[in-house]
Amino acid sequence: MDFAGWLDSNMEAGNLLTSNLSLFPAPRVIPVNVYQDESRAPAWEQAMFVAWFFALYLPLLAFTPIRYGCICVMLGLFFVYRHETIPLLQKSWPLLPYPILSLFSIFWTDYPVDGLRSVMLGILTPISLITVAARLRPSEFLRVMMLAGALASLYCIPYFGTLSEGGPLPQKNLLAYQFMIVTLIALATALNHQEQTIFRLIALAVAPLAFYIQLSADSATSLVFAVLGSVILIGIKVFWVAVGNVAHLRSALLALIISGLLAIAFVLLSMPEITFVRDFLELVGKDPTLTGRTGIWNAAEMVSAQHPWFGVGVEGFWQPNTGLAQTLNELNHTAPGSKISFHSAFWEVRVHFGFVGLGFFILSMVWAGWRTLGLWLRDGSVINSALLIFYCIIATSCFTESYPAGSFSTIVAVFYFGALAAFDVGARKLIGQGRLVENPA
Repeated sequence: MDFAGWLDSNMEAGNLLTSNLSLFPAPRVIPVNVYQDESRAPAWEQAMFVAWFFALYLPLLAFTPIRYGCICVMLGLFFVYRHETIPLLQKSWPLLPYPILSLFSIFWTDYPVDGLRSVMLGILTPISLITVAARLRPSEFLRVMMLAGALASLYCIPYFGTLSEGGPLPQKNLLAYQFMIVTLIALATALNHQEQTIFRLIALAVAPLAFYIQLSADSATSLVFAVLGSVILIGIKVFWVAVGNVAHLRSALLALIISGLLAIAFVLLSMPEITFVRDFLELVGKDPTLTGRTGIWNAAEMVSAQHPWFGVGVEGFWQPNTGLAQTLNELNHTAPGSKISFHSAFWEVRVHFGFVGLGFFILSMVWAGWRTLGLWLRDGSVINSALLIFYCIIATSCFTESYPAGSFSTIVAVFYFGALAAFDVGARKLIGQGRLVENPA
């Protein structure tokens, strides 16, 4: 073969090789940012949050200096880390209308001096929530709340003989509710395999102690929430996390559960005589009036009818010289002038701030629920599942308890933390840039 023939044959082979290589596209090089997860709050901050939640678990007069000291520290953290907290506050604007309305209600309440403290606490509540969410990850949040709950449980040990009357707290319902939260938080921490072993062991010891305290407080509602929440948490750990390894299985299972619940609801509502609500109340030891709550709700409806749109204003009802309030004190066997509650967050808000305030409160509830659900759908871990369970429990209790409509409390913190944690503020630190090689084949 001469040189020309050899060259032609090799050129044909080269063309054939080139055409075959075109069938395999070259890998793409994608520039990416490289992040490093780091703890946001150092040990001293976490210790401060433990003290803060301990004082909220036990809202006693003796712990007032602890609460005010922690508020001052959190205000300092809010401004020190304002590059994170202020944008988070702007994104969380649905939390603001309700306390702002409380501020303006000073101008129509009959008790502006008494209401000033409540207004300040109401304004500071979203700031404290933002600070906690900006400084603590969800696992750290549950950890500090578990440790605070451990201290609160130890504090209650000398009161074991009076837990059925409230122990260290003035009301047994509040004691039961608080330690129902401690029980579930401790259980969630113990089930979190990413938590340090020492904290999981502490949580494992705290859970039964907290459950005993809330059980001794003799509140059927809190008992149902504690048992049901514990069963769901264990089920999520054993079953839900495992099915996440199979593509689309969680979505299919969730759709199946929702369909089943809707089918059950349709069957129940189609029954000619529905007695399951009454039967359930009898099962948990409640009378059909929910321990006199329906009478209090009738009184709330009477007051709301007189002040439908903006209510009586902050601190405008539970006062010694308010006749209906004193009548309710007598019916509930409480001392004259005691500030009890309407045993419903919705009625509490509607009486004091009318339909406008109720709309703002429901807005914050819906916003928090939507974001907490989104966080769970994005990452169905035990921690995020626990946050969703806490939200559902507290949202349900809004019908029979007024705690979620309050200001500083562990209940309010747990209720809104999932929504704020979904923003994932400051969770990662940019340490450089790298390249990701993607092979289309």
